[in-house]
Amino acid sequence: MMENIIQRVFDDFEDIKKISSILNCSYKFDPPASFEEISDWEKDNNISIPDMYKSWLMLTKYARIMGGEFELFFPEISKIHKDAVVIGSIGGSGKDLLFSSKTGEIYSVDDEIEKYENFVDFLAHVYIRLEAEAEDEYGDSWTDIYDEKFGDE
Repeated sequence: MMENIIQRVFDDFEDIKKISSILNCSYKFDPPASFEEISDWEKDNNISIPDMYKSWLMLTKYARIMGGEFELFFPEISKIHKDAVVIGSIGGSGKDLLFSSKTGEIYSVDDEIEKYENFVDFLAHVYIRLEAEAEDEYGDSWTDIYDEKFGDE
């Protein structure tokens, strides 16, 4: 089960990195967090990081996607939202991506709360937005550009 989670997160990470590389907006993926860093954070805060997000952190400690449209970072206890941990921001507009410190549920908050089935579900939203950006930049031929660069990896 855990191997499937790690593989799904890894595949999404690779797909997001690849499509980001063909777009005309900046992106950045920092080196991974260590298992010790993650484990220490969990112990210090008495909170379990959801497995899918833990898998993401073991790939990159900080990601800036689409020029900051999406940012994902090492967990921070929310000063605003009760029983929540901030793990990212969306749209550069102050929309926080969080997980519940009680249930592990992933959700975003600005004026409204948007719940995600899990972290991979959130990544699917990121990828859909990246695809839309690629289509805006290159039209329908974006998939040809992607395939030319990455082939059948």
